[in-house]
Amino acid sequence: MIKIKCDYLCGAVAVPTDIIDKYLKLAPAASFKVLLFILRNPDGSANAEQIAMCTGLAPVDVEDCLTFWESNGVIAVDNKFNEEAVKAAVGNAKVLCQPEKNECVQTKEEKAPVRSLPVKKPTQREIALRLEEEEELQLICNEAQSILGTFGYDTQSLLVMIYDYYGFPPEVIITLLQHQKCEKKTSSAAIKSRAEDWAKRGIDNLEAVEKELLELERINNTYELLKTAVGLENKAAPPRITKYLRLWTVDWGCSDELIIYALDESGKVFSDANKLLKKWANSGIITPEQAKEKQKKALPKEVKKSYDTEKVGRSSVLDWAKKFADGEENV
Repeated sequence: MIKIKCDYLCGAVAVPTDIIDKYLKLAPAASFKVLLFILRNPDGSANAEQIAMCTGLAPVDVEDCLTFWESNGVIAVDNKFNEEAVKAAVGNAKVLCQPEKNECVQTKEEKAPVRSLPVKKPTQREIALRLEEEEELQLICNEAQSILGTFGYDTQSLLVMIYDYYGFPPEVIITLLQHQKCEKKTSSAAIKSRAEDWAKRGIDNLEAVEKELLELERINNTYELLKTAVGLENKAAPPRITKYLRLWTVDWGCSDELIIYALDESGKVFSDANKLLKKWANSGIITPEQAKEKQKKALPKEVKKSYDTEKVGRSSVLDWAKKFADGEENV
């Protein structure tokens, strides 16, 4: 037995039993949705567009539903617009859609995309004011000078922007500069590129920085190995190859041997090697030997002959066929 469970203290809508008996089977399902909305607002409902907005139906479907009920004499459509009735109807729908106060509604917090640093740099006066205001910023600039040596306005303004726009703590900015010094990429453009990359990937604390530096070391070691193994010419990994190596070594955990094997199999085409390594990673393959075994199983089996030509040649069937052809055999 199915029973309704509802608190009638908040009100109720009466649906005529005559409508239910006649049209429950004949009327389209959406028509009852529209009818319930109209019954909820007996003083006059909105037009088709407003009903569509409140019921979630398409306006054209609402029009069809209204035509159905009007043609069957259930409703009357006079095309008059009652603004107060419309506001009340829409208001009713909005109130009904709102959660109760004691209901816990969990929504996924969406983070705003991280902006690139502005093109317009702060002026010398603005930089001086910021250095006076922020002791941390003074510390950063002093440490930067000991790491990079004497630097000019471009690098100084860049450090101020990284501090102000990304909110990196001093230890993160100083570690970033030390890493750039080790890689011999201390131009303001290279520092800016690294800072923007870290900000977009959420690397904004010392723990995340340490993890990132370990990953970069793994990537660089793999690239150095590939330079010899597959004959790469660039001294340092270009950004495109770095993205592949991060996927392979960090995200998928591929070994250097498996990466070399994939590149050999794909003719040193990184996009093709990426497809192979992705397939192998999804299959749990971690060694070249496992990859070779999987490839061997994937090859089509050799088609075996269903008969032995030598035995057929030695049998009397061919002699009989020859005699039959010469007219020596009566059938």
